[in-house]
Amino acid sequence: MFLKVDSLFGHVVEETDHGVVYQADGVLVDGANPRPCVGCQVKCAEGTHDPCIANLPNTRNACCGHGLDVTPVYKRPNGYVALEDGRTFRFSGLVGGERIRQAVDAALKGEELPEGFVFDDEKAWWAGLSEAQRQYVQDNTHNGLVELVTEVRNGQPLSPAFLSGEAFWFDGLSEKEKEQVRARLSGMIEGLVQKALAHSA
Repeated sequence: MFLKVDSLFGHVVEETDHGVVYQADGVLVDGANPRPCVGCQVKCAEGTHDPCIANLPNTRNACCGHGLDVTPVYKRPNGYVALEDGRTFRFSGLVGGERIRQAVDAALKGEELPEGFVFDDEKAWWAGLSEAQRQYVQDNTHNGLVELVTEVRNGQPLSPAFLSGEAFWFDGLSEKEKEQVRARLSGMIEGLVQKALAHSA
């Protein structure tokens, strides 16, 4: 896990010496069989669309918030939609799929977002890039992360699972190392964006 306390489909989970557990009852999380979404009670799977907002138009990434109002640690709205044009808006995880779809429709029409939905101040890294430029950034992100994590680890061995692409970059890192990498992630992505722009110039 990236954070010691996080959420999984709306359930607050915590990393312990015995593994990742559900905070509510201390039961170990079974990654192959996670508990259903707190919001809609439907079984979800990592890497798939949230059922209540599947196939949102002109959307790059999205999370319905899974019935959890705010994130457990940072207390930010738990739901978000990142549009293809780089705009991202956030909302409570309690709003439900129908209202999220209405907000997406409003955003795409250039209308004001409904109450409870707020755009981020800045656009996402892919705003204004061509598909080829976006692909360049995506194709080089893993190597960029390897370099960044290597710097933070001062040359110490990295997680074999991360190096092979089977685990996220934070696999095996201490809390301090995770924060150091996280603080430099946006700079790393911006560097790749600049290379993508120069590459296609």
